[in-house]
Amino acid sequence: MKKQLIYLLTVLISSQFLIAQDSKLNLAQKKYDELAYPQAIKLYEELAKDGYKSKELYENLANAYYYKADFAPAKIWYDSLFTVTDDLSANTYNKYVNVLKTEGNYEKADVMMQKMGVKYPNDARVKVYNANKEYLAQSTKATSTAKVKNAGINSAYFDFSPAFYGEKSVVFSSTKSTKKSLLNKHNWTNESFTNLYVVDFDKDSLIKGPKGFNARINKFYNESSAVFTIDGKTMYFTRNNQLKTKAKTDTLNTVLLKIYKATYDGNKWTNVIELPFNSDNFSCAHPALSPDEKELYFSSNRPGSKGMSDIYKIAILENDTFGEPVNLGDTINTEGRETFPFITQDNVLIFASDARAGLGGLDMYYVHLDSENKEIKTFGQPINSSFDDFGLIYKDQIQDGFFTSNRPEDNKGKDDIYRFKELEIPKIFKIKAIVQEEATNQPVEAVVVLLDGNKKQIAKLLSKDGKFEVPDLEQEKNYFVTITHPDFETYEGPIAFKGKNTNLEFKLKKKVLELSEVDLAKILGIRIIYFDLNKSLIRNDAALELQKIADIMKEYPKMKIDVRSHTDSRNSAEYNLKLSQQRADATRAWIIAQGIAPTRLTATGYGESKLVNTCVDGITCSEAQHQENRRSEFIIID
Repeated sequence: MKKQLIYLLTVLISSQFLIAQDSKLNLAQKKYDELAYPQAIKLYEELAKDGYKSKELYENLANAYYYKADFAPAKIWYDSLFTVTDDLSANTYNKYVNVLKTEGNYEKADVMMQKMGVKYPNDARVKVYNANKEYLAQSTKATSTAKVKNAGINSAYFDFSPAFYGEKSVVFSSTKSTKKSLLNKHNWTNESFTNLYVVDFDKDSLIKGPKGFNARINKFYNESSAVFTIDGKTMYFTRNNQLKTKAKTDTLNTVLLKIYKATYDGNKWTNVIELPFNSDNFSCAHPALSPDEKELYFSSNRPGSKGMSDIYKIAILENDTFGEPVNLGDTINTEGRETFPFITQDNVLIFASDARAGLGGLDMYYVHLDSENKEIKTFGQPINSSFDDFGLIYKDQIQDGFFTSNRPEDNKGKDDIYRFKELEIPKIFKIKAIVQEEATNQPVEAVVVLLDGNKKQIAKLLSKDGKFEVPDLEQEKNYFVTITHPDFETYEGPIAFKGKNTNLEFKLKKKVLELSEVDLAKILGIRIIYFDLNKSLIRNDAALELQKIADIMKEYPKMKIDVRSHTDSRNSAEYNLKLSQQRADATRAWIIAQGIAPTRLTATGYGESKLVNTCVDGITCSEAQHQENRRSEFIIID
């Protein structure tokens, strides 16, 4: 009886333990879904300490730390997760790659990217990685001239997302009110909701403040990510989904983000309104203005987004109306997070992403919106680090600005604001050029080869009607051009930057005819001796012309001729050289057969080395143009 009682008590205790465990697991999941990460972490870690193991626990616990930017514990739980299974989403692979990079383990991060590529070969993040496997070397040398230091306004809490407010002030977001214990706390961070603060700065330092920005703007929930019009009369900013005192939530009871607008009437900020493209079912955040202030850029996870958040733009119309949101497309947006846009006065989009081949966490990138290729470029070190770096703002004229990072170096709290100087974002320009004959100014259709500073070919094209264009060249780089045409001397020289659209003229000198080497066919008006493609046989039409050569050589018995044969550029140079020699030999043999002494004729094959037009490799030409190069010449050498 005693044994039965012990057994029943054991079963009862085990059942109660399992019930309590299930209850705690359900509560942890609920807190995780509500983005209450500190509470979820506490519950999950208690379960793990009690011996509970599952894919869901490890993944949620790792993700919760990741979203709080606590990368060291996130790595511990991702390590455990990937030990249990590798059957995980592409987003989880990407998060693990990022936390590996935060501790400098780029070798293992690359291994995980390769494994991700096997499972998800069509993922944009995989494609970006495969196209840029030298990302680490490029990132470490990208901005070596920039000087970065802590801005000196940071607290022990979250300070982030700076914005220029006029010429001498910066507005930023902070949770520094956390020290006031009576304030409400944000479930995500367990700190107070963010408010906007303002601080003055000069060319060397931040000199006054910070102080609360404005009581009408700083309300009960998170305010952050402001942007101001140049005249200082309008601001756009991010706030939790609420306008009065009650926050609105989505179907998971999660408070989302919306963009609001406020107007300055000369004394105070007023008329705070929600923008019409917001929704209670998705977030819109981090507004940025185009240089002409006619477009608003922002990040959102609205339906149609490619990833966790995409960057959009929308036209600003009259009377507080707006156009339709436009996704910036696959060139910029990926399956990950693209966020915190900023547009410079030169129309360069700066944004943060955790989905590209970067140093780790959120890294910052830029793209010239006026460019044709829209090539995404990294800032690299020291702007980017292996931690989260985002929210960069930039003054083009002085190459100065601010950004946010949670890097450990010189960090006062969690997210800190850093200041940088001497960050050069290269300007781009387009060549618009014309190629002309020097003596007559007539256009020349020539082959143009563009080279970089290391004389590496970066473009090859034809100056049709004498004109050509090359876009997206960087101002600070060296470029060289080579222009060739059979009838003109080759032009070689550097390209000088002369503004956003650089107009250039190139003059070609006509080649001087060497009198010692005269083509008998040209002097006497004999038609060119053509050959069929890949053939060296004498055609019937060619035989009629060759008979004229033989007759002239009989009339002038001391004349000696070098038969020179040529091919077009198709096929390999080695093959063409061999074919041209066969053609020269066949032509010489035909003339000898007409009674001309062999000692009076030589034969030389030049292959594709002396083309008469611009039909080189890489240039599209018609069959008639290619045939112009399949010829023989008869050069009088004595």
